[in-house]
Amino acid sequence: MNKTVKFNIIGGGLAGCEAANYIANKGYKVNLYEMKPDYYTPAHKSSNLAELVCSNSLKSKLNTNANGLLKDEMSLLGSIILKNARLTEIPGGKALTVDRDAFSSLITKEISENENISVINQKVDSIEEILAKDEDSYVIVSSGPLTTDELFNDLNEITGSEDLYFYDAVAPSIEYEDIDFTNAYLASRYDQDDSSYINCPLTKDEYHAFYNFLINAKTAQLKDFENKKVFEACMPVEVLAKRGYDALRFGPMRPVGLINKHTNERDFAVIQLRQENKLATIYNLVGFQTNLTFKMQDQLMSYIPALRNCKIIRYGVMHRNTYINAPNHLNKYFQLKKDKRIFFAGQITGVEGYVPSAASGLLASINAVREYENKEKIDFTRKTVLGALQNHISIKPNKEYLPMNANFGILQDLEVRMRNKQAKYEAMYKRSMDTMEELLKDI
Repeated sequence: MNKTVKFNIIGGGLAGCEAANYIANKGYKVNLYEMKPDYYTPAHKSSNLAELVCSNSLKSKLNTNANGLLKDEMSLLGSIILKNARLTEIPGGKALTVDRDAFSSLITKEISENENISVINQKVDSIEEILAKDEDSYVIVSSGPLTTDELFNDLNEITGSEDLYFYDAVAPSIEYEDIDFTNAYLASRYDQDDSSYINCPLTKDEYHAFYNFLINAKTAQLKDFENKKVFEACMPVEVLAKRGYDALRFGPMRPVGLINKHTNERDFAVIQLRQENKLATIYNLVGFQTNLTFKMQDQLMSYIPALRNCKIIRYGVMHRNTYINAPNHLNKYFQLKKDKRIFFAGQITGVEGYVPSAASGLLASINAVREYENKEKIDFTRKTVLGALQNHISIKPNKEYLPMNANFGILQDLEVRMRNKQAKYEAMYKRSMDTMEELLKDI
């Protein structure tokens, strides 16, 4: 078999690195195209691969959570993302939270040292130009939610589809040493198992002032914002606030499950801070993705007693998240229906979140290799989260196609109905692991 066949990966994010690593470890040569450091999107800052541009949390580690189950499924497939996430893990309660710089640095090193991977720092504007370089070549497009206009226009030519995108936002980060702990306390909701979060409480009067400033604060001017589609899971805090006075108190500022260590009472509202690096020197405002101008973000800090002395070291930004209408164009193997040489992976397919994006890189690469080897491609079935994501991107919805994160709602129901959710999720986990064990015999 010709092991010199080229697999070309466009984009060095989580999905691209996952795909490149899997294919290279199968013995095939891989060209990984990454436009940094010559070109950066508005959200990217580091020249490393696998940069985390939003939160540094990869969500739940629990196997009774769909994201936790997906992690275990991916680990069985040799996920480079999860291996390095666990090596760079920092305290985050029941979530897999990483030191973002250490995480991307380790992955960059491992990818760069793989003798079968050539990292090419080049912006790709045309898929056909890449395919034309090698007769027996394949492309996996994992250009991410911030795909350049040039490449997206090329994708439109290939798919014949209209633009389809939503908008995402990033939360601000501050330094630990600036936090006023006379107005803050450590605790996780419901005293779970540690004190991973710093809680910044507001009284009723403080919340009133904070709220009124937020809903009247100036937001940054956006380009190409005629077709606003704000994805609910990443709702900018100022947009959420305008939905009602108590919207934040039932959302990211909910005080439920917390008792103020200073007053021994429940607060009127709470802003939680999550550790962002291993040294615990940087924290981000949980759920505070924003499109406020930098000046407004600075002023907003003065309305939070515990953060009045904080200087923002990473401002919140809002950016376009691009994705194709996958059910119209892809099969369940993340393969373009009209050209079997082209696969897609990552958020551009309409999977949402770090781990599902990385998972799609595995799914695309597994089946791209099997396409070349003329083997039957793998359907992980809806008994697994991997298979449920395959189903999501390939089955036309009743209404508009929207991004989807990992959740038990997209998995196949159990044959026996179970009222106890904990027991149900445990049964789903076992079923998934049993299914994966059988499938791994052929992968």
